[in-house]
Amino acid sequence: MRVAADARCPHAVLEQVLGAVRVAALLDHVAARRDDFRPSSVSRRRSGTFIVDQELRKSLSLQDLGPFAHEIDAVVRSIAGAALAALHIAEAAVEPRQFELVAFRDGDYLRAHIDTTDRADKVRVLACVYYFAATPRRFTGGELRLHGLPRPSAGSRPEPASHVDVAPDTDTLVVFPTWLRHEVLPVHVPSGSWLDSRFTLNCWLHRMQPSAADTSTRP
Repeated sequence: MRVAADARCPHAVLEQVLGAVRVAALLDHVAARRDDFRPSSVSRRRSGTFIVDQELRKSLSLQDLGPFAHEIDAVVRSIAGAALAALHIAEAAVEPRQFELVAFRDGDYLRAHIDTTDRADKVRVLACVYYFAATPRRFTGGELRLHGLPRPSAGSRPEPASHVDVAPDTDTLVVFPTWLRHEVLPVHVPSGSWLDSRFTLNCWLHRMQPSAADTSTRP
């Protein structure tokens, strides 16, 4: 796990996560399910509802991971504790509760935003982005831009916030706090081919909720 040196832009990068064989299988999966992808949605923070707004997010998504669901769940669970510690996030426990496959085609993008929610029963703590595009890469752009926090200064105004651009390297997993502002820079796919797109598997780790069996009641 490679952790960012600048604490103002906390994130961690893991390389060679699944291996070439599983990457090829994921690409076969998105090829077979191409017609099931739908325009990506964005959430309304207060209501928790989702809408399609291509001014903010232009891509296609699929929530069904098919045969990869258990495998990806296990991978994310296995690195959750280390990621919390590396990013200095004080959470007792987190669990993966949201997954999606996303395809960024020619001209697609994701505008700057944060991934937190206003719902007490669905507290997103960490965002995870796994890249699995064809290699060598057949698109340009598509960097994940993480916007860091401003640095306090001796003057009346803080120094401008920094940012880090993370390259969309295949078989790499990026983990960062959901409160960190981020975006996906415009993607360019000269061929226009579906399998030349920028593919990601996104996951959000939520604060673990106590189960009914663990909750005691008092008269």
